[in-house]
Amino acid sequence: MDMFGRATKAVKEVGENVIDSAKSIGTSIYSTSKEQSELAGMKVQKSVIERRLEESYAKIGKRYVEYMNQSDGSEAFDIADILEEMKPDFDKLDEIISTLQEKEDEAKREEEEKRRKKALDEYESQKAKLDKALEMEIITAEEYDEKIAVIQKKYENYDQLRKIDMQLQMGIITNKEHAAKVNNILG
Repeated sequence: MDMFGRATKAVKEVGENVIDSAKSIGTSIYSTSKEQSELAGMKVQKSVIERRLEESYAKIGKRYVEYMNQSDGSEAFDIADILEEMKPDFDKLDEIISTLQEKEDEAKREEEEKRRKKALDEYESQKAKLDKALEMEIITAEEYDEKIAVIQKKYENYDQLRKIDMQLQMGIITNKEHAAKVNNILG
């Protein structure tokens, strides 16, 4: 294959990769915005129900004050009718809270899965570079083994390293402490 043919092939592969990436990003954005829309709608419903419940609580309070002012103590204080009105709202509120919790948990799981996939992709990318460098005799087998051990440790200790990075981002530890903790893990 001549140089022009190889260049054409490379450009075509890059173009296909760009198109695939764009499709993936578009699908991801659509599903994310749809999920965010659903969550926002559920939060609005929750707020509306809570407001109705607060109005019912106010009715109960008002009825109690009237009872205390007008009653001689012979009658029982009765709010059964208000509680009956509130029951569907309690049920719906419980359902919404449960669904919101499930969706938030699912979003956290998906985000963690994305991070893990990214860590795996990074590991595989670095390994491929090292494999190619070894194949081209740019590095020795000994250097290859050392570098593979480091990226393997980095991948295997992904959770710990991520927590250390979060500590740095939150200002809990300094850059120096961060470097020391990472070096301690990676050896």
